[in-house]
Amino acid sequence: MEVVVRCSVPDRPGALAALAGAIGQAGGDIQAVDVVEQSGREALDDLVVVVDDATQLAALLDRVREVPGLTLVHAGPSRGHPGDAVTRLAVGLEAVLNGAMTLDSGVQTLLGGLLRASSAEIVAADRAPGGTDKRLVLPFDDRALVLSRDYRFTSTERERAQALLRVALEAAGTRTP
Repeated sequence: MEVVVRCSVPDRPGALAALAGAIGQAGGDIQAVDVVEQSGREALDDLVVVVDDATQLAALLDRVREVPGLTLVHAGPSRGHPGDAVTRLAVGLEAVLNGAMTLDSGVQTLLGGLLRASSAEIVAADRAPGGTDKRLVLPFDDRALVLSRDYRFTSTERERAQALLRVALEAAGTRTP
């Protein structure tokens, strides 16, 4: 099974190696690493890891939690490798441009998938809930896209989501009949 493991890792030499070592000791196979956000003291990294089963995943997560200075933020099913995002974006925008997908479906699928949201829905602007660290509300037209998940959206992810929504809206506006 393929999972994504999001960790807050100290931004110092050897910290990522210690995380990789813990994953390897538990039998996990790292397929990809994506630096989601970086500050002066820590990096938020997503690792796509292949494990045999839930038992091996549990052992892997126990090992990860033992790495000094590291915080396990989230572990869950993978929705593709970090590099797949470029392909997913291109295919999603093409579907909106050629009319194969409505703007609403395209926005929900594209942004929800790219941000690993557990839910993505479009609601009337006056019925949109407030944003929280685990809920992202993106207004557009007289509606809002509401994305939710069980761990926080970083400021970088929020900025990317707003930019992607603008691109999708622009693409839909240039669609030819």
